[in-house]
Amino acid sequence: MSEIQISTLGLILSIIPVTLHGIEVLFPMQARWIVNWVLPFFGLKTPSKSSALTRNEQINMIDAALEAAPEKKKTNAKDYLFLLLFEQRQGAIGFTAVAIGAIYGMNLELAARQPLHLVFGVVAVLMMLVNANQAGFLPFFGKHPKISKHGKNVGIVFTPFWFAVALLNYLAFTYVSI
Repeated sequence: MSEIQISTLGLILSIIPVTLHGIEVLFPMQARWIVNWVLPFFGLKTPSKSSALTRNEQINMIDAALEAAPEKKKTNAKDYLFLLLFEQRQGAIGFTAVAIGAIYGMNLELAARQPLHLVFGVVAVLMMLVNANQAGFLPFFGKHPKISKHGKNVGIVFTPFWFAVALLNYLAFTYVSI
């Protein structure tokens, strides 16, 4: 594979997350779509409408979490729930920015792509570490207190994916000096 092909593949693979998460910029509750129609495959199950969460059920779950907070801490509980959905949107913004940068970068000469490969390589390494952690491979790399079976399987599947993205972006980054 040529240097430009490796670079282009590194950029293309960096686009993939926006295909699932991009809509969350506008609709953070759409993470439900991934839970309903994508994650079942990570449990070797077929998604079904009967087990799919609805928006109303999702809101009820959020309301139940708020109700579980001590009365004198309701303001902080509301802010925490706000922040979870806000950060959902911010993550989607990051994936959208990466995708737009990758598409733009494919029109550039190899040397001009170097800053993109640096940024996308860092993103890929951190995504790899987080996925390895949730898969149970790096227990010292933070703690997610609610990893589901499907979430663990996502980590197992996406750790090598992000390793490949990191490797391609690293290689493309090292090909030239600006």
